[in-house]
Amino acid sequence: MNEPRFARLQQSLQQGFTLAPKAIFQEAWQRINGAKMPMLLAAIGVTGCWLVLNQLLVSVTGDSEEVSWQFSLLGLAISMVMAPMSAALDMMGVHRAVDKPIRPNQIFDYFRFLLPLALTSLLMGIISSLFLPVGQMLGLPVALSLLPTLILSVALMFTFPLILDKGLTPIQAITTSLRLFSRQWLALLSVHLLLALLFMAAIFTLGIGLVWAVPMYITVKGILYREACGVEGSTDTKSDAAASLNSAKDHFDA
Repeated sequence: MNEPRFARLQQSLQQGFTLAPKAIFQEAWQRINGAKMPMLLAAIGVTGCWLVLNQLLVSVTGDSEEVSWQFSLLGLAISMVMAPMSAALDMMGVHRAVDKPIRPNQIFDYFRFLLPLALTSLLMGIISSLFLPVGQMLGLPVALSLLPTLILSVALMFTFPLILDKGLTPIQAITTSLRLFSRQWLALLSVHLLLALLFMAAIFTLGIGLVWAVPMYITVKGILYREACGVEGSTDTKSDAAASLNSAKDHFDA
């Protein structure tokens, strides 16, 4: 982990890092200028693909409770297939945070990394699915049982970019994201709470506010990653990711 591209990440893991939610939102608001359309088109593309796949899932399994387990398995499979597109939205935010170019069809750039991203999605899905049954066994309300899952989703927010930008393995990326979250859990939860409130406000405007809320969400996540992990300066993202994936084990120990 002696390479310059790991310097900021190493510092954050060992010494922590600082986040100022107000400054992050102010910067994100400035950075979405001129970038709203590509981010919106990309988000619409990802959402559209997800809806199509889920509609196919419903048509295959039907509504019978007897095939609920099939529904769950196929739903997990959809998440794995969608992982490169979800990761691409994260990387759009990272690119915007360091003034790299972005484009709507960037959501198709990372299917070459389908295997590690799908495996990561599978592992995160398995981990997240444990809390609800445990909560129900303990007799907790559904909302309270889901709370650890929501917190875990925030804790794992750096996972996909760590794979694509730093070249970490799925296990390394998950454990590193959790360690970073432990360093600034209150600030990260606060930022995501503000983002949730922003989306709620956008919905109350009949969805018009999503024109700003969606790019803000993507950009804020990118800024958070930049502040916690640092971003390599090269503009050739694909070659950077490929080289990183091939050499990560030799330079990083999560």
